[in-house]
Amino acid sequence: MLDSFDDAKNYKYVAFRPGYPLQAAELNEIQEYFYLEFSIIAFITNAWNAYSGTPAAQFEETDLQSYAGPFWDGATPIVPYDQVGYNTLLAEGTISSTTVPAQISEIPQLVDVTDQGDTIRVELKEGFYHASVTTGNDTVDNNFRYAIYYEAISGTNIAEIEKRDNGKTYVGFSMTQSYISPSQFAGETALTDPSLNDNSSGFTNDVAAGARRVKFNFNRVVTTDTPTGVFGGGSPVAYNQNCIVLYIDHEQKKVRYLNGLPVFVQSTSGPGGFGGYE
Repeated sequence: MLDSFDDAKNYKYVAFRPGYPLQAAELNEIQEYFYLEFSIIAFITNAWNAYSGTPAAQFEETDLQSYAGPFWDGATPIVPYDQVGYNTLLAEGTISSTTVPAQISEIPQLVDVTDQGDTIRVELKEGFYHASVTTGNDTVDNNFRYAIYYEAISGTNIAEIEKRDNGKTYVGFSMTQSYISPSQFAGETALTDPSLNDNSSGFTNDVAAGARRVKFNFNRVVTTDTPTGVFGGGSPVAYNQNCIVLYIDHEQKKVRYLNGLPVFVQSTSGPGGFGGYE
């Protein structure tokens, strides 16, 4: 093992410590995370630029050329649409196959929005999102952006929002920063990692601790609605504690990403469409 790199660990900094030896594995890890971030940005740019155009406050749900670009102050899915959404766009002739960022079967399923009649169900699925640091803590929220891998846990990645006549509901992730330490003889915890110890001899040496890591993590799906308007998860939080993916405009009956691009909305009573619901 060259280093402790794992895209799902979400380590973003190697916190070198004075008086501790520098490990080659730590330098390898920095390089790998650099290229991971670069690759994710390149993929997102390719996936979202097909829909770039002049930003507009109001537009038809079929107008996919009026939004302000990705990388908003929140969490951007690496692709705007899932396999169903892209197949719909191709069938309608709205886009050509050259604007699909990968083979349809390889498009990740990240954002699943369904009109259920009285409620809108939002499920955010496992995979990469590019996110600004949004914890609600001013000393942590540094205005930097990182590729964050969300490991969805059943029961915490879905929100069902009650429809109403006015207002907006913002849906995203709660986010935390933590420090991960090399594990030693005391045993493992959620804040330790045995791979951070020296492994130059082919095994992790508990008496040769390496540097700590700074980790940013998505915890669960959250909304800005009060508990009475949310069902099936989606804990309500303040706006500045919500790393926002999308919003529901109840008055306009639209679902949009934070940059204004319509979200593909499936329906339990008929075919889906882009942005609107009944």
